[in-house]
Amino acid sequence: MSEAQDQMENNAGLVRRIGKRVLDPGIGLHADEELTGKVRRDLLDLAYRNNWANVLVNLAASASLVVMFWLRGDLSRVTVIWLLVVTVVCGFRLWGGYLYWLVRENFTELSDALLRKWRFRYQAGVIFTGLLWSVVGLTVIPTVRGESQFLTMIIIAGMAGGATGILAPVFLVGRLYLCALLLPPAVILMVIEDASYILAALVLVFLLVMLVTHRNNHAVLFKSFVLKHQNQELIEDLKQKNRVTEDWNATLEARVEQRTEELRDLVEHDALTGVYNRDGIVAWFENRKRSDALLDYAVLFIDLDRFKQINDGLSHAIGDEVLRAVSMRLGECVGQQHALGRWGGDEFLIVLAAPHHELHPLVEDTVELAQQAVSQPINIVGHTLHVGFSTGVAFSSGRNPSIAELIHWADLAAAEVKRSGRGSVHNYDKMLLTEQERRLSVTQALRRAMSADEFNIQYQPVIDAVTGEITAYEALLRWNSETLGPVSPDEFIPIAEESALIVDIGQWCMRQACQALQDHPEIPATTKIAINVSIRQIVMPNFADMVSRILKETGLPAERLALEVTESIFEKRQTTQIATVLDQLHAMGIEIFIDDFGTGYSSLSRLHEIHVDAVKIDKSFILAMDENARVVIEAAILIAHRFGLKVIAEGIETSYQRAELMAMGVDACQGYFFARPGEMPCHDIHWQTGLIKQGDRQS
Repeated sequence: MSEAQDQMENNAGLVRRIGKRVLDPGIGLHADEELTGKVRRDLLDLAYRNNWANVLVNLAASASLVVMFWLRGDLSRVTVIWLLVVTVVCGFRLWGGYLYWLVRENFTELSDALLRKWRFRYQAGVIFTGLLWSVVGLTVIPTVRGESQFLTMIIIAGMAGGATGILAPVFLVGRLYLCALLLPPAVILMVIEDASYILAALVLVFLLVMLVTHRNNHAVLFKSFVLKHQNQELIEDLKQKNRVTEDWNATLEARVEQRTEELRDLVEHDALTGVYNRDGIVAWFENRKRSDALLDYAVLFIDLDRFKQINDGLSHAIGDEVLRAVSMRLGECVGQQHALGRWGGDEFLIVLAAPHHELHPLVEDTVELAQQAVSQPINIVGHTLHVGFSTGVAFSSGRNPSIAELIHWADLAAAEVKRSGRGSVHNYDKMLLTEQERRLSVTQALRRAMSADEFNIQYQPVIDAVTGEITAYEALLRWNSETLGPVSPDEFIPIAEESALIVDIGQWCMRQACQALQDHPEIPATTKIAINVSIRQIVMPNFADMVSRILKETGLPAERLALEVTESIFEKRQTTQIATVLDQLHAMGIEIFIDDFGTGYSSLSRLHEIHVDAVKIDKSFILAMDENARVVIEAAILIAHRFGLKVIAEGIETSYQRAELMAMGVDACQGYFFARPGEMPCHDIHWQTGLIKQGDRQS
């Protein structure tokens, strides 16, 4: 019972919704009778403007219907009389429309009496026309069959579809017209001898759709006219208010100008520090150039050193306070005739303007003052912080560059300071731009180098200092670019590390090198392959898993792989993470070598923190071989041996260097004296000669 009741309620609700769509005009309630009257007049005007189109369409449709019956042999006397009556009615309707517009020319607004009169005439014409079409449905459709009947229904349906728009200004009459067109055919189709219930149902559905469409069109028209009059009222109200406020224009303009200046100040200043932002610096520079074209300019690009550590280690809120403090201190070093701005993040700009002969001394003094001011301790929420910065300087020097060029040049100079150690000052020169363009070219070429198969690997043997046997091959990546030619690893490896390309390149290199050693079964099983990996590779997620996967894919035992890392693994911020990864690798049986050992001398005291197997003394000490270099080498060998580590000397080029290093106690040797990088296995004559000499010495 409950389900039946629910179904009945749902059906009742559906009927109510359909009824609302069919009967409700959809225009809402308007308490303003004056406004409603204006809209009614507008709708009547629109109805008479549409009158000629409605009449002509009726004439055309009527004539088409009669011609169609004549051509198909279904023409009757009733049909001809019907066409004559339609023609007469349409003529009266056209004449009525003409008279209406004559009246409208004499009356700007119709009185209520005239409005009712002309509305009645229009409605009568429409209703009479609709009744004439109902005659077709009642008398003609029962007498025709097949295609004639179908074509008649198409003409009537087309008339109904057009009426939803043309008769949209008149709601009730428009709906009566639609019903007069479509209801009689629907009823006749159900009661004639050869009844077509499906077609009748389709006609009724079509009638319902037309009624809803007509309702929507009427509602849109009504509401648009309401909005038109409301807008007109608003315009009149605004005009009235404008007349009242004309006396205040002068004061208002002053206030607007003041507000504009305040907004400009907000737009051109950094919200955090209050100094100029990018737009403000550019605007200041352009204004200053226009006011004094004889001055030269210098841009100081100030980049705070290791500011990210403050944000990450303390909080961004404290970082913001540091930026405010730094901007205040820099502002004290910059006079009113110059400009200070924040370029973004932890970067500031100082733009100095002065005659040519005064500019360089001014820059030096400003940098010195800024360094002294910023280097003072900053106390924030119980934290005492010390901040330094790197500075790049660019001078206009009579070349009349744009502010964008000056900033770009100074930025390049500051970046050079960052690369070379931070905390100092560097002046821009053209070489920096050339280097930057070269770095960009290398970066772009590097991105397509792997897919273009431009990399190859060469192998240099590592020789046991006692037995003279090859204990390992170091895999050395080489790049021959199609566009740049051969590119040195010293150039492209740092760029690859900066752009994160080193991860994919390193993975490719490791797979190729492991496979190469595995492809040479004649090489003794004790010989290892040594592959350089960067810190960026080690700290990436699942690095140890990636190495393990490559070993499985190539079939190389883990005991035959050695990974060479630089002394940067001892950096305090990453020591724990790196130690964990290296322990995982070591547990697999992989050996860890520290490459370029001795360049970061403080690492000697930290060998116990990370599990390594060997150290490779940097070739710079081997090549020098002076007293200082000897001290470093001997100390490195002593400490490494105390820790149980092997010592490999790389970069040996002469027999003298070889003899000296062997006397000092190195465990293995590597360098051009033995073999240049090449194919694997090594057949280099220098290596063979080295073994012969060693064998002679041992015998």
